[in-house]
Amino acid sequence: MDLFIINRYNDTNDDTHIIEQEAKRLEQLKQRIEERRKAFSVKKSSDVITLKEEKQTEILPDLPVSTNDDLPTEIPKPNTPPKPKEKIYAEKQKEFKVLGSSDFQKKSKVQRILPYWLSHPTVVSRDLNELSCPVEEQEWLHPVIKSTLLSEGITKLFPVQNQVVPFILNEHTLPKLFQPRDVCISAPTGSGKTLSFVIPIVQLLMKDVGCKIRALVVLPVQELAAQVAKVFKKYCNRTHLKVALLSGSVPFQQEQQELVRFTESVGWVSKVEIIVCTAGRLVEHLKTTEGFNLQHLKFLVIDEADRIMDNIQNDWLYHVDHHIKQGSELMTGKVQSLNWKNVSKQKLAPQKLLFSATLSQDPEKLEQWGLFQPKLFSAATNECFEDEDQIRKYATPAELKEHYVVCEAENKPLVLYNFLVEQKWDKVLCFTNAAETTHRLTVLLNTWACKGLKVAELSAALDRSMRENVLKKFMLSEIDVLISTDALARGIDIPDCNYVISYDPPRNIKTYIHRVGRTGRAGKIGKAVTVLLPSQISLFKDLIKAGGKEEIPEIKINTDVIDRLFESYASAMNTTREKINSELNLKIKNSIEIKRSAKSKIQKRKK
Repeated sequence: MDLFIINRYNDTNDDTHIIEQEAKRLEQLKQRIEERRKAFSVKKSSDVITLKEEKQTEILPDLPVSTNDDLPTEIPKPNTPPKPKEKIYAEKQKEFKVLGSSDFQKKSKVQRILPYWLSHPTVVSRDLNELSCPVEEQEWLHPVIKSTLLSEGITKLFPVQNQVVPFILNEHTLPKLFQPRDVCISAPTGSGKTLSFVIPIVQLLMKDVGCKIRALVVLPVQELAAQVAKVFKKYCNRTHLKVALLSGSVPFQQEQQELVRFTESVGWVSKVEIIVCTAGRLVEHLKTTEGFNLQHLKFLVIDEADRIMDNIQNDWLYHVDHHIKQGSELMTGKVQSLNWKNVSKQKLAPQKLLFSATLSQDPEKLEQWGLFQPKLFSAATNECFEDEDQIRKYATPAELKEHYVVCEAENKPLVLYNFLVEQKWDKVLCFTNAAETTHRLTVLLNTWACKGLKVAELSAALDRSMRENVLKKFMLSEIDVLISTDALARGIDIPDCNYVISYDPPRNIKTYIHRVGRTGRAGKIGKAVTVLLPSQISLFKDLIKAGGKEEIPEIKINTDVIDRLFESYASAMNTTREKINSELNLKIKNSIEIKRSAKSKIQKRKK
């Protein structure tokens, strides 16, 4: 505060004293500035970082006390050689950590350690052209199964069937007290996973006597459930086994009549041995269908397990476990004495079989299934499971050729038209991300091609009967191009689908794997193309890399092709707008008429 002077007004005119004080204080300020400047220059010139250390009291030998003023002012130190700077710095670094030092060691990367069954799977080949497992030479196959396979034109088993089916059959040859190991299968789409569980289940249940529910197959969607049920019925045709489909395709009361019947002597008895169902419909029957009993269940198959795992409908797995354990000591709370009689009567849990082309290798997600000593069959090599970055590697068939093409948003219909019409691609399955895009694209192509191309749409906006009719026409080549949302991307077997085009890029790697998996099935050659905008290239490459797949090559489209098609595209687009607007007006008109009729009915009732 001595830098500030408060001059009060007084009558005496003493200006000389004030001037002297100001000059004195100015000299003090200049002196302080000079001292600070010198201190800053000394600090800046020093390159060595000096660290403060605590003062250590050094014990010195006793010196004679003298009162003479000639004694030296400094105490002599013993003759010790000076330490080098490197040694001094090393000693100081032991006590202090200097921030920013380059001598710090890099932290070692934490390695992810998987359970042994996940890190050491049985590798399944992806090549379906070189098959070395003739059906007639396999002694472990039942003659009835062999004849059915040969009648269906299957002379050789696929790699996944050759490895999984004998393993499941061998697990059930163990003594009764030994519970069979659960099985997880992660193989490419179209590699024969369905027959991998149909064959062993049918062959093992042929020996059982009495009609009881012994196999339960759970699937995510109705179309896939109907497809699997059709395969089961085909292979059970020459046996006493009966199959029931519970998916909501028929009324609930009709499904109940196909499941169970009531007898006066025994009570409720089952009419089927194998049930193929969707998760939501299964819970409805478990809650409301009287006599529906799963206590004799031997097989629990979950197809497309990763999708059911991500969206467990109505907590169906809990209800299944509850019905299986009903009547056991876990439900009653009574623990039986440990003897041979009680042990031999102990009911084993059903063997779980999990199938998917994109089965997760995350132990936390797989834990909810409660697997017993599981065995994994995977198309990925063992090296993929050792590297954490490749832990989610998904495989596609070796016969599938994958590409991508880049264009602007306004040129996407032109690129699609070039593939379909000018390059004459047939049996094409085109995927979009929205039902509105599906409908607009269908109307545009039908208008643009002028009956030279038969295009149909398939989305959730259509009911089940219409979807089945469209699929049937596509399989019979009555439809050249089928435009669909991702409702068709999961597990549906479409024979002779030659090309898959992703008009809109997939949202994740699982969707991509299931989309491209609709072609290149059962050893046939297939081609998949993804249409991308320039801003979507990096995201798509990251998506492919996240799945552990190799880089996909690009297809170039000449600008001359775009320019040549633009004029016809503009006229077709105008016609498409008019058609869609007329459809919207018609829908609005119909909705207004429905509301008016409903109001008139209400008014009549009031009268």
